[in-house]
Amino acid sequence: MIRHNQILRDSPLMDMNTITPTSGIDLLVRQGIEHLREKTANPNPENDLGPTSPRSYRSKARSGDYSCFQVDLSNSETSSTIESRSRLLELPNELQYMIATYLGFGDMERLRRTCRHFRVLLNPDFVRAHFGGDELFIRQLTSHCQSCLSRPGRHSLIFYPATDGRPPSSKCFQCSVQERDLHVGTRLQLANTRSAWVCRWCGWPISGSAAPSFAHQQFHAGCYDRYYHVLWGFLWLGFAQFAVGVVAAVLSLIYFRGDLLVFPPAIVSFVLLWVCMAFLVFRGNRVRTYHWVGALELVILGLWILPIYAVARRIHSGSLERSTFAALVFYGINVIFRLLNFVGNIVLMCEYDMTKHYVPGRSLKRKLLNALMAGLIYWTYPQCVEQRYPPDYN
Repeated sequence: MIRHNQILRDSPLMDMNTITPTSGIDLLVRQGIEHLREKTANPNPENDLGPTSPRSYRSKARSGDYSCFQVDLSNSETSSTIESRSRLLELPNELQYMIATYLGFGDMERLRRTCRHFRVLLNPDFVRAHFGGDELFIRQLTSHCQSCLSRPGRHSLIFYPATDGRPPSSKCFQCSVQERDLHVGTRLQLANTRSAWVCRWCGWPISGSAAPSFAHQQFHAGCYDRYYHVLWGFLWLGFAQFAVGVVAAVLSLIYFRGDLLVFPPAIVSFVLLWVCMAFLVFRGNRVRTYHWVGALELVILGLWILPIYAVARRIHSGSLERSTFAALVFYGINVIFRLLNFVGNIVLMCEYDMTKHYVPGRSLKRKLLNALMAGLIYWTYPQCVEQRYPPDYN
């Protein structure tokens, strides 16, 4: 029995000082433990990290505030709170090092982010040596998302080169979209050394299983199909608006030529309607004329107020004719169209980003607001998704 106790006491598991470093990771573990002991023995109270002995250090670690390991099991009938703390903190630092060596890069970084103790214990030098030096360590960095630490594959990670002394890193598509790091019309470098466009319709990178469209390389195939249907709808709505404007002007010309409150405003609004059509046709993808078109739509909207007032006054006087009723209907529809066009141009002038509609994790209020804004843009000018940057407002 005495011999057995002597063997256990002399075992390397009982005394870390008896470990002979046979590899770089063993030597780094010893250096890390000595580094922790030196910090705990610091006499400066401002930089004091704990007691001087490993056992007292662990005792202080257990008594510290590690809210990430606490579970509130409070009962409604009692006011007492039972806190369950991590058993990992109960282990010696040597065993914590050994356990950490079985973790992957993502799990090890999640553990480091839990509290200060593990950030000091698993320092960057230890992590770098554990994963095989600088080259393999950088590959681990660029193979994981720096935000959520997931590993979706290098074809689904956006590469960020080293800047300001920071090592290169990557970020997954979902985190990049949620943090609004992507902009349409830009080309991204992926972690697999390839490049990908940001879809102009949904704002997600075009890579992996999401194949680009044959008609336009800056759209997903499914996104371009939706954009194509919206363009056809906008074309038919444009014909309808133009037809309503023409019919309203013709009714004014035939039945209200002698009324100064109806005929002159109707003719002027008809001329301005052609000016708006010219802006839509000739402005291109770089020139922004939303402020000019919005001003014209507002003028047309104001010009139709007097004809509506004059025709409505005839109805109140008792002379209700089919021509009067038809003119009032077309005047009212024209006013509604002009109002929607004016509001839509205001939204376009503010450079509203339609890709917000496809950001995951949105609230119901945000979903409804994005749907309203996208509907106004589809109504006014859906070709804005193809506009180029930087814009030209002249």
